[in-house]
Amino acid sequence: MRVLAIVLLVAFLIAQVAARDLSKYKPRGVLFPRPPSKNKKHVVPVKHTATINTRGFCGRENTTSSRIVGGTEASPNSLPWQVAFFVDDRFFCGGSLISNEWILTAAHCVEDAGFFDILLGAHNVRLNATEEPHRIEVRSNFSIVHPEWSSVRFKNDVALIKLPQPIKFTPEIQPVCMAPPSEPDHVDDILHVSGWGRSSDLAAGISPILREIDAPCISNEQCALTYGPTITEGIICLSAADGKGSCNGDSGGPLSFINDGVHNQVGIVSFGPAAGCEIGLPAAFSRVSFYAKWISSITGLII
Repeated sequence: MRVLAIVLLVAFLIAQVAARDLSKYKPRGVLFPRPPSKNKKHVVPVKHTATINTRGFCGRENTTSSRIVGGTEASPNSLPWQVAFFVDDRFFCGGSLISNEWILTAAHCVEDAGFFDILLGAHNVRLNATEEPHRIEVRSNFSIVHPEWSSVRFKNDVALIKLPQPIKFTPEIQPVCMAPPSEPDHVDDILHVSGWGRSSDLAAGISPILREIDAPCISNEQCALTYGPTITEGIICLSAADGKGSCNGDSGGPLSFINDGVHNQVGIVSFGPAAGCEIGLPAAFSRVSFYAKWISSITGLII
């Protein structure tokens, strides 16, 4: 009996230090065009008065890390709002921490899902919490999808995940700032997108490390030349003319405008062309300013 207990203990310890096998996780992305979802379920949320204000400290990069400008790998923990999560132990998506208990992501990431294994403060998602000791890992079963989300028309691709309990902010875990309804359209501005999506069309799966790019925002009219009437006022688009952009696995992650060192989230990674991420066609994001009032009504966050 004592030998069995020792064997079980050793097996447990090995499991704790073993690297996460990313090969079994499929990027949960939306590619244009996409067949409709067969199942839909929406939680009817309780609406709150906005009383939570993070403006005094949100969106600041972790000063203990130096950002790699123009690079591909983000400096570890330089983007402390970046969230990774595994959906039903099958799929992978990204998101952003917007308060001490809410994550902003895409509706197609949480649609029909049962639970989310969430990583806060992570850089290499293949590692475990003992190898990244500042990381917090929690499971949530609660998400709210925008009530008018349409997987057929790619409209209202916005959702929220609530953490099981409020977390304490650390230098490696901080909220991002949110674009208010009055946010400009940012056409021709350089925007910043980050995530663990595939690094190329040939990549077998998601990237274990957090990656980032800077690319110009294009007008909705220009974006509509590729996607037609799918591009509405609730969408913001990023040029991928140089072959750089969001890809499968980046879904739900943040698109930000950086002003005086502060990241203001203006978009949520939504969809791209089914033909591939490197063919130079635009990437589409849900426009945060368009959904700011809805987000605020659910989370109580002042935006």
